[in-house]
Amino acid sequence: MISKKKIIIYSLGFLILETLFLGLFINNMKPDPSVSIALVLIIPFLFILNIIFATILYFLKKEIAKLFFINSVISPIIFYALWSLWFLDYQERNNKEYYFKIENKDFEISLSKTSDYFLISDSENISRVYGGKYETKSDSIILVDGKIKMAIINNKLIGFPESSKEIKLSENKQKMPR
Repeated sequence: MISKKKIIIYSLGFLILETLFLGLFINNMKPDPSVSIALVLIIPFLFILNIIFATILYFLKKEIAKLFFINSVISPIIFYALWSLWFLDYQERNNKEYYFKIENKDFEISLSKTSDYFLISDSENISRVYGGKYETKSDSIILVDGKIKMAIINNKLIGFPESSKEIKLSENKQKMPR
């Protein structure tokens, strides 16, 4: 018979190890939003795996088996919480963004930090306006969408087809130039 104190120590130790393991799994996986459908498989898998362990341990150590039955509910919740935390700052972690306004229309420039692609979109209609590849050269960023070439120099967009003037950019949506 295992004492209640040992069961509590085992429970806390297992909870810490499980949280670390699930956190490392998500960190190594580095999921993007397109794989969130994996939750439909991973969460039931964690539940079933804990039920299997609990059933096996039921015949060996009944006191510890209870932990796994309880953990069959806790484990998917921990995983879902860690998964959600991963995406809290996903946009900021993977994209550099600039904002600007032309004729009462808000635009957003998104430069991928994981590739060499950019996207300029209309913030209100969430529609793509321009997109292509970008290249960083010393103090400027060259944006190329087919035959259209634009540049970001000193927080100004130059060559935007919808404006003949330089456009002031902001890295903060709330402090967007008007």
